[in-house]
Amino acid sequence: MNESFLKHFWQLNRFAIIGLLATAVHLSVVRLYFFQIQEPSEYTANVVGFSIAFLVSYFGHRHFTFGQKGSFLKFLAVSLMGFFINNIILASLLKSAMFSGWIAVTISTLCVPIITFILAKFWVFK
Repeated sequence: MNESFLKHFWQLNRFAIIGLLATAVHLSVVRLYFFQIQEPSEYTANVVGFSIAFLVSYFGHRHFTFGQKGSFLKFLAVSLMGFFINNIILASLLKSAMFSGWIAVTISTLCVPIITFILAKFWVFK
């Protein structure tokens, strides 16, 4: 196998590890929110979970995935775009009444990572 392929392969794997960690943080915070708040809002839970997971994601990708500083503001822009898409999916799920609560936030959160990888690799941490 060629060296460039292996480099990208391992970088994608590191991205997945950090992404899974950030997603676990996001969903854990959401789950905790639903346990602690008497009348929880899926949107508020999603914002709180995203905010904490964002920091895990940026610093994880900066130090582990890409090994370089990258632009915090560009990563914030990419993350906010992903979060916007996440919320469109969440709103659609809630409007359809097929899913709500913790399940709706989980589904919407798991739909965005590939977009984030491509933009992070070729724009934020290039």
